[in-house]
Amino acid sequence: MGNLTTRRIALVLALVAASLCTATLADDKNKKLAIDKVNGELSVIVLGSGGPMPASSGRASAGYLILTDGKPRLLMDLGGGSYQRIGESGATIQNIDAILLTHLHIDHMADLSAAIKGIYFHAREHDEPRLADRPIRIFGPNVNAANQFPASATYVETLYDASVGLERYLHTFSRAISGGEFAYEVTNLSPNPGGAITTIIDDADGLVVKSVGVFHGPVPSVAFRIEYRGHSIVYTGDTNSRMPPATLNPDATNPLSQQLIELAAGADLLIYDTAITDTEPGKVAPAPGFLGDRLFFNLHTTPATMGQIASQANAKTLVLSHITPITEAAIDEIKDVVRAQNFSGRIKVARDLKVYNLGGDDD
Repeated sequence: MGNLTTRRIALVLALVAASLCTATLADDKNKKLAIDKVNGELSVIVLGSGGPMPASSGRASAGYLILTDGKPRLLMDLGGGSYQRIGESGATIQNIDAILLTHLHIDHMADLSAAIKGIYFHAREHDEPRLADRPIRIFGPNVNAANQFPASATYVETLYDASVGLERYLHTFSRAISGGEFAYEVTNLSPNPGGAITTIIDDADGLVVKSVGVFHGPVPSVAFRIEYRGHSIVYTGDTNSRMPPATLNPDATNPLSQQLIELAAGADLLIYDTAITDTEPGKVAPAPGFLGDRLFFNLHTTPATMGQIASQANAKTLVLSHITPITEAAIDEIKDVVRAQNFSGRIKVARDLKVYNLGGDDD
């Protein structure tokens, strides 16, 4: 009798487990992908909302997919993990018009080659070979006075030049898989923080992209503004949002970047570098010859400065992104500091695969 009871209990448990498994599979099958949540005229899928340090939050490094009328058009930064998020989003990228790189730090462009290869795989899968008359346009910063980074064109040529590029196999590979002919064009953008706003894309269907140089310590960097049918998305990339300081001084009160305020003027979405707080990181230099955490205040924007820029630009929605373990734990504090700068718009916290729709409904 005891064995029979035991067998009955085991059978019941097995049936329960099977039903739970079936329910889970059904839920996974019915789960909406990010691409299914896209609607309206201008949208962005967050591919990576994190920073350079691996963290238990699982955020990928910086990356964004811009869509117009539901169609993928632009990739904007491609940090580590963003390639995986493209797949998870359900989007296909064979018709990407351009790739926008704010700067050449690894956490903003590590997945560049993977994404480019993915473009040709998607072209193959959808029987839309991408031919040489539709080159992949790549935009990124030129060199600056610090001369620590190559010009974007130099970097890209080092990878993809058909004769000597490190990834030159892509020229034969794209044809071998019937994905098309690998062709690209690179444009160097001025990283001068005091420079003029420049229109870099002005397509016939109304897609406009503008750039301006921003200060990110010694790193040549730019910010972007995307406009389409009266909607606008501005992405700061990494910057401290001020004019260059003479010294590495976290207490410096250098003027705000008026060019960044102008770029962000009236933006529907202002996606902002949210890597530090007004006081953290605060570790002192570990030994002579090290800069300590003073460096980060030259590289990134404090919440107080972010609030001032967003307020003066009259942005409609501020999106906190490039979130690090420091800011992950201080989101409420950051929001309070931003509000204290008289910013009256909405504040959103980015997460990977979050969809923001303009001219439609948010997910």
